[in-house]
Amino acid sequence: MSAIVALQIVNVLLCRSSVRSVFSTGLFGNPLIVWGVVLEIALVLLADYTPWGNAALGTAPLPARVWLFLVPFAVAMVVLEELRKWVARRRVGQQDVAD
Repeated sequence: MSAIVALQIVNVLLCRSSVRSVFSTGLFGNPLIVWGVVLEIALVLLADYTPWGNAALGTAPLPARVWLFLVPFAVAMVVLEELRKWVARRRVGQQDVAD
């Protein structure tokens, strides 16, 4: 569950624009998304790192090595999506020149 939430957070930040880079759109431009991400993080922390969350959901605290295992996947998502957006921007630019 935690891995899915972590990668969905990366995904929502990447999908805010179909062609603009995540680095040019900024991270805090949409307050609703920011609050949603904060809520998701709070719920994951509650589920994974509190005795109540562990008992209610059958979870256990995740060691740091699990979070570190996710980092390459998140980085790969960013790299691949930025590459796709770069190609999309180049195609749009070529269409503008052809018109």
